[in-house]
Amino acid sequence: MATSLSPLEQDLSCPVCLEIFNDPVILPCSHSFCRKCLQRTWEKKLENNCPVCRSRPSEDHLSSNLALRNTCESYLQQKRVQDSDTQRCSLHFEMLSLFCVDDEKLVCTQCVSRDHQNHSFCSISKAASPRKEKLKTCLTNLEAKLEIFKKCKYISDQEATHIKRQAQNTETQIREEFEKLHQFLIEEEEATIAALKEEEEEKSQRIRKKIEELDEQIMEISSRATELNNILKKDALIVQDFKKASQRAQYKVPDPALESGALIDVAKHLGNLSCRVWKKMKNLCPYFPVVLDPNTANPSLSISADFSSFSNSAENPQLPDNPERMSAYESVLGSEGFSSGTYSWEVEVGNSEDWIVGVAEETVSRKETCGAVPENGFCCIWRDGNNITAGLSLSTSETLMKKPTIKRIRVTLKCQEGLVIFSNSDNNTDLHTFAHKFTKKVYPYFNNGSKNALKVIQQSNTESNSLTQSYSFLSRYFFGTST
Repeated sequence: MATSLSPLEQDLSCPVCLEIFNDPVILPCSHSFCRKCLQRTWEKKLENNCPVCRSRPSEDHLSSNLALRNTCESYLQQKRVQDSDTQRCSLHFEMLSLFCVDDEKLVCTQCVSRDHQNHSFCSISKAASPRKEKLKTCLTNLEAKLEIFKKCKYISDQEATHIKRQAQNTETQIREEFEKLHQFLIEEEEATIAALKEEEEEKSQRIRKKIEELDEQIMEISSRATELNNILKKDALIVQDFKKASQRAQYKVPDPALESGALIDVAKHLGNLSCRVWKKMKNLCPYFPVVLDPNTANPSLSISADFSSFSNSAENPQLPDNPERMSAYESVLGSEGFSSGTYSWEVEVGNSEDWIVGVAEETVSRKETCGAVPENGFCCIWRDGNNITAGLSLSTSETLMKKPTIKRIRVTLKCQEGLVIFSNSDNNTDLHTFAHKFTKKVYPYFNNGSKNALKVIQQSNTESNSLTQSYSFLSRYFFGTST
């Protein structure tokens, strides 16, 4: 039988049944077989050996050979298309030239007079026309789904590259921080890097798995689209394979979705890093009550190395448009959200005349613009030129200061009471208080339309003095230096 096959057909034939592969599987020895052929062979011989080389796989799990399966299906489909113009009736050996409406099948002229008396008939082209339109619609839907998968794959590829870049940059910054310390901190440094490596491996593995799944889905959708395109080239094939083609076109796998938390949590590794290390030695380190989350930052923003300040600069096209990112605003969120307790932080606005400061619920719109008002999940005040304003609603605002000279804003969040209090840190006077019932976790929110940096203030004067004294003592003790 093999001598009558073309070289291509021989390559695509199962060594057991000598037919074109059906649901091929591949063994570790690289030989492939039809799944049922291999299972029957193993059941008959009671030994799970390769029928070709007799090697025994380390496990009985059969891995599908997707590439070979798609190649075989494409070959069979092309062969059917080539043979469709010469299809003959299996009973009368005449050309199939008509379509029986009652039985929904192709027939020859003898079938009309014998087995299909009193049935309705039409030409193949007429029968194919409405089916072709339905299949075209199916193809359009399939191609649209393919584009969704491709877009998700594109962003996932960006995330995979960005994860690697984040890991490298984060490791560099971690090392720079630890270089400021002495030999006794080496273990802390390596432990922190190990945590980063573990997260990099876990998240890289997760994104690689997602990309592999997307590749498989894209391959499957592409295969179905190619199959439909081939069917649509021949009316006879459209009619004959309509039901099967329609079923193949109904690809019911849900559309992919980008998952939050895909990127490395840089803030976890670098935010308050010095503080976490020095806490083991009398809590010695600068402490920032809010650490900016670079994974939420608009591409136009430049975040400082310690994640305490940012300014508006040129766009960075290398940043992936992950779900957390504030793509619609020149904004960034704090890395930690709050749902209970009282929290306070100060922001140095300096000479900037275009800023927004406040809080935002975690569910605020990040990809489409909306007003920074409570009904949209924001409790904020802003400066736009000569005035500082509080947004009360979409239609109402309140001017708090005209031609302000204010340099620092204090934000106090009281979660249980539902209060957000803004005050002037320069003279300790209140600016505005929002009373709003938060139903979601709340994050510090910052927006900067200026090249002048907005900065989260390190700590209060009392706390700063205490830390400075501790630092001076430990510096003299461990480093032999004075401050």
